[in-house]
Amino acid sequence: MATAVAMPLDPIGGQPPIPTASGLLALLSEPDPSLVSHALTKLLSVVDTLWHEVAEALPDLEAIAEGGAVGGADEDDAAMGEVYDEATQQTAAALASRVFFHLEEPRQALRLALESGDEHFDVLSPSAKDAAYVERLVNAAIEEYVARKQRAFDGDESAKEESTSSKEGEEELDMAKLANVVHLMFERCYRDGSYGHALGVAFEAREGDKVAEILEKLGGSGVEATEVVATLKHALGSANGMILSKAFRERALGLIAQSLAGAFGDDGAPAAARRNAACALVLCRQLLGDADAVGEIVVRLLDAGGEEEDAALLGLQLCFDIVDSGDQAFVAKVAACLPQKGEAAVVEGANGAAGENVEVGADGTEAPAATATEQGVEVETQPRSDAAWERFARARRVLTGGFTSELALSFLYKNSNSDPLIMANLKKALEERTASRNSVLHNCAVTAHGYLNAGTTNDAFLRDNLDWMKKASNWAKFSATASMGVIHAGHTTEAMTLLEPYLPPSAPADDPAAAHPTVSASGGYAEGGSLYALGLVHGSRAGSSTEKRAEACAFLRTHLRNSHANEVISHGAALGVGLTSFGSSNLEVVNELKELLYTDSAVAGEAASVAMGMVLVGSGAGNAGVAGPRAEELGEVVAELRNYARETQHEKIIRGIALCLALLQFGQEERADASLEEMRGDRDPVIRYGAMYGLSLAYCGTGSNKAIRILLHTAVSDVNDDVRMAAVIGLALVLHKTPERVPELVGLLLESFNPHVRYASCVAVGIAMAGTGDAASVALLEPMLTDMADHVRQGALLGTAMIYMQQSDACNHRRIKAFREKLATLISDKHQTTLTKMGAILSTGLLDAGGRNCALSLGSRNGFTKMTSAAGLVLWLQHWHWYPLMNMLSLAVTPTVTVGLNGDFKYPKKFEIVCNSKPSAYAYPKKLEEKKEEKKKRVETVALSTTAKNKARLARKKAKEEAEGGEADMDVDKKEEESKEEKKEEEGKEEKKEEGADGEEKKEEDAAEGEAKPKKKREPEPTSFRVANPARITVAQAEVCAFDLAQRYRPVRPEETPYGVIILTDSTPAEDDEELGAVKTPAQEEEADPPEAFEWTPPEHPDHPDAAAKAEKEGEEKAEGEEKEESKEAAAE
Repeated sequence: MATAVAMPLDPIGGQPPIPTASGLLALLSEPDPSLVSHALTKLLSVVDTLWHEVAEALPDLEAIAEGGAVGGADEDDAAMGEVYDEATQQTAAALASRVFFHLEEPRQALRLALESGDEHFDVLSPSAKDAAYVERLVNAAIEEYVARKQRAFDGDESAKEESTSSKEGEEELDMAKLANVVHLMFERCYRDGSYGHALGVAFEAREGDKVAEILEKLGGSGVEATEVVATLKHALGSANGMILSKAFRERALGLIAQSLAGAFGDDGAPAAARRNAACALVLCRQLLGDADAVGEIVVRLLDAGGEEEDAALLGLQLCFDIVDSGDQAFVAKVAACLPQKGEAAVVEGANGAAGENVEVGADGTEAPAATATEQGVEVETQPRSDAAWERFARARRVLTGGFTSELALSFLYKNSNSDPLIMANLKKALEERTASRNSVLHNCAVTAHGYLNAGTTNDAFLRDNLDWMKKASNWAKFSATASMGVIHAGHTTEAMTLLEPYLPPSAPADDPAAAHPTVSASGGYAEGGSLYALGLVHGSRAGSSTEKRAEACAFLRTHLRNSHANEVISHGAALGVGLTSFGSSNLEVVNELKELLYTDSAVAGEAASVAMGMVLVGSGAGNAGVAGPRAEELGEVVAELRNYARETQHEKIIRGIALCLALLQFGQEERADASLEEMRGDRDPVIRYGAMYGLSLAYCGTGSNKAIRILLHTAVSDVNDDVRMAAVIGLALVLHKTPERVPELVGLLLESFNPHVRYASCVAVGIAMAGTGDAASVALLEPMLTDMADHVRQGALLGTAMIYMQQSDACNHRRIKAFREKLATLISDKHQTTLTKMGAILSTGLLDAGGRNCALSLGSRNGFTKMTSAAGLVLWLQHWHWYPLMNMLSLAVTPTVTVGLNGDFKYPKKFEIVCNSKPSAYAYPKKLEEKKEEKKKRVETVALSTTAKNKARLARKKAKEEAEGGEADMDVDKKEEESKEEKKEEEGKEEKKEEGADGEEKKEEDAAEGEAKPKKKREPEPTSFRVANPARITVAQAEVCAFDLAQRYRPVRPEETPYGVIILTDSTPAEDDEELGAVKTPAQEEEADPPEAFEWTPPEHPDHPDAAAKAEKEGEEKAEGEEKEESKEAAAE
């Protein structure tokens, strides 16, 4: 019988021999089970160092673990079935598992570890020696468990083949034992307080019951409220960003909302914990689309007063955050939950107990007052004070009164950094090369002017160059007039006044019975453009006034119904109606647009279908499982649109319907899969084109791997160039929350042989990395600037301009300056094609959009994808097919204004934000300087030697002739001339001497000053600076900004990033503050200041200033008269 000792001491020299396990491995072939068990136990203790030798016996170990005999055992023993007891089998499984662990095959190690029992695989309390082994296998168990649960939840068996844990030839793991390991890991998380880890596993495994169990354990664990809220906020972020299934995400968010409601209603919790819980709860309910619950929370916060004044300010802050999400329909529902002072009053009940609250409705009936309930937390409604009603009025002003739009408009108007020389140089370059005759370039120049001044109301250039503007004709005139809406975006109070000269005639407003003026069938380009502009003014900002938008919508609908005879006016009216009814899902508006569509006019029908998409954006009409008040009727409308797209022969109408079907899928995710699958399989490439944009909008910002896989497959396989182009651009929409992934994905597509794919790749990189100034992305697009295809060069210019938006001159090692110069060179280069010049002109406008205060952004500060921005960007991309849609960029750009407001909505001018960066990193670009024309200096003519000789010869000859004629007469004259010349020479010498002396004195003075004044040393740029209120703070700059909490005014949420509208709390409210600014619209800013106080005196009154001056003058005249008389008398005497 062989024996072995792992590491015996060598008696000679005291050195241990080379360790080996060969002796113990030989025991495994012994027929005696006790010897095999002993060998396995010994091998288990040394396997971590001798695993490479034990690996050779893996087949024997697996055979023992399965209860059979090893290769050296007798056949009789093998025939008996299981040779070894359970303990020996578990030891062999544990030993084999350790070997596979060291061989870096965790799945095989896990398979054997599950058979080894709790003694060898202790998940709850692993020893220090086994910690690494247990952690690795637990991770493998969780991965396998999660993968199986996800497949079971999704019901997708094909995903099983793609799973890395389901390789061919590997045995399936026992699901019951896997679940046991994972549940033991949950118990370990409960014990250690790692509830965030447990929630992460439950989210990935799609186990709603386990999520509820973890949240219940968290609430009853006795952990401090601050930590509980922090864990719930982390869970909220994980659920929103990590769970791809919308159905399970909504279930998880509902469970988190219940826990957050409990933390918000805990009166014993710290104020900071309750504040954070309220913010997270509103965000969670907003993600679920529960407007009523959000309204109840806002009402509860606004009702707080007195000692809880900060809670009321927090309610106002949350109102700004809700508006920032861009969902106008949701905002309107929240505003409807706010009480109004005129509708209901809280009084003491006459029949009930004293102090019982009842509400008196508009009809005079009494009902018990509603209580603000949030998931079981009830607060009694008390009679509201005037201060509380004022807070509700301010909240309603924020939600539906257009205050956020006024804020942006006021900032863009007062702080515009637009460079007037850009447009002056652009106009000059187009006129010099006779490019102004090209209507495309002229139209792009007018559009670029709209981009440069978007939202600033600065249209001085257009007014000063009306003759240049008049060169636009037909649809160019339509677009030029519509660009006024881009410039005045958000200026709703003066919209009708500004556009009145261009608007088509309409019936008098004071006479409802009057007939609408007859519309001519021809012309109407300026009128149609003005209606489009009116829609852009009201629809570009999600926070514009609901009342003003409704008035504009009614006005536009009137023209829509009465302008079917003129397709141009109908086109503008339809787009205007779509913009003013954006996201409302108003069935009446949809039916009116459908009537225009059925006129079968290509131009008007396209606008009508696109407008229907804007009205129904995000509604998911026609999808299975979509509920709503008129879901069935809207579904029928969508079905009619699908049928009409197959019947009509107009490609423009088909394209419009395809875009409509794409827009209504915004945010629908897997609910849109069936509809999009049908569109993707259509034979018409235009419908497939719409399917790509629909898929991008349905999964916008989710980062869905399924959507990315479909888009990439279509980008390389579809037979139509437009479909492939739409698929590549869609990648930027799906991944806008993780933009760094887009350049990696489209890097290879930039080398595609298809120019449409290269164009789309350039635009996708630009959209994803907009406003970042990323050097790697710019380098990726740089070769495309010299591409053979002109439209690829256009896309590269547009993409690079988007990346450089709101960047300082120091960006990318000052290469942005070279890019600006390149744009100017391309515009003036007569050898460039029209499409390349078009890209350069539009890029000029994009670089400095909105007076350099706007950025292309699809996300809000709370992580929402803005519906207005996403839809506007998709519509802007359609300028490839229809130039007037270039003005839709107004919806996609967002003002990067940061302003701190107090409870009265006034901004303290002394409030500042600290920016921990050099000022040059985020400064405005330097404005262009007008080149001064240098006067040409007259160069003296150089006299040749031959010329001088000829002149001298002629002079001598003339002198000789004169001398012969009268020498005597010339003597006197000659002497006089000589004397004059001598005097001149002497004077010249004296002047030279004086000049030389003055020059020497001046040199001595300069030298003395140089010695007295040392050279100025260039001071180093500070590493931080303070930003005034209000100010432009870009998204990248906000990451390096921080609040100074030592100021008088402090943010109500100090833990948030300084960006957007910030509600401030006053630390010393008893002190007066005269440094408060009011938010004013441009019309209010331009009003003259009132005159100073004065007293009026009649002209006849003796105290009048004119009367006193007149009397003084009369006295002076009288005195002069008396002096003259006295002088006459004296002369006579």
